[in-house]
Amino acid sequence: MAEPEVSGRAPTVLSVGAAAARLGVAPETLRSWGRRYGLTPSGHTAGGHRRYDDADLDRLLRMQRLVAEGCSPAAAARQVVAGSQDEPPTRRPGRPRRRSGAGGTVLALPDAPPEARGLARAAARLDADGVHEILGDLLVSRGTVATWDDVLRPLLVAAGVRWEQTGAGIDVEHLLSEAVTESLRAHRSCQPRPEPGRGVLLTSPPGDWHVLPLHVLAAALAERRVPTQVMGQLPAAALASAVRRTGVSGVFVWSQRPRGGDEVAPRFPVDALPRTRSGRVLVAGGPGWAGASPDPRVTLSADLAHAVRVLAAAPR
Repeated sequence: MAEPEVSGRAPTVLSVGAAAARLGVAPETLRSWGRRYGLTPSGHTAGGHRRYDDADLDRLLRMQRLVAEGCSPAAAARQVVAGSQDEPPTRRPGRPRRRSGAGGTVLALPDAPPEARGLARAAARLDADGVHEILGDLLVSRGTVATWDDVLRPLLVAAGVRWEQTGAGIDVEHLLSEAVTESLRAHRSCQPRPEPGRGVLLTSPPGDWHVLPLHVLAAALAERRVPTQVMGQLPAAALASAVRRTGVSGVFVWSQRPRGGDEVAPRFPVDALPRTRSGRVLVAGGPGWAGASPDPRVTLSADLAHAVRVLAAAPR
């Protein structure tokens, strides 16, 4: 008797939400395919919950590919269920074949996790509802910082690179930015009420328009019940006024833009801020601080996870 083949890779066992994230579709889409076409999960957990395995994912990916090529969902499902590899797609009349690859809408994400590729598929279709649903599931299952570092940041970088190289995809990038901001706000609002005490003010220097990391930081701190205020761009005088009026225990300044040539490096306005007896944590973050010489009273964070730890530890 032949020995069974042993694979070093653990078998895939995914919930409907995780499988949907891999494909870049809403979980309700997979439930609908199961009800209508029999594409249901075949695996089970020890507790009896149904789960998608590798073979299920292969079928779902083929279903998705056939629909993208022009098949009606019913015709695509018949081919997938029958296991036919030779039947040509039954394209809907008048529906053009969608392109993929370098000239299409696919983002290059060679090292990103499957969830990032699934999110990229939904964004490329400009499926805002799908993007929101996938993001909501990721934020709950992974947490804010891991979702940002492992999924969102690689995806946004890929969208920006594609636009720089081809001039295409600005619509995808804008949809992603808006959806991420809205999803982070929604996730933040669903967290337990912040603990009483002084909060943290999150801002950026004038001219730094990329404030999405401030919303990431606010959501991550909300998971730790730290009250925050996202202020966006503030000149030094306005920042000092906001700190004086709110009495916050921490200030974070994000700078996205690396300076070059004659551009002035960002400066943390430490001396402009009102003093407090109990001290105030001051943190700077972002690529714009590279090469800058921050005040020794300012902590230069290595990444957002580091910033979260420092700000969450600030005295309240």
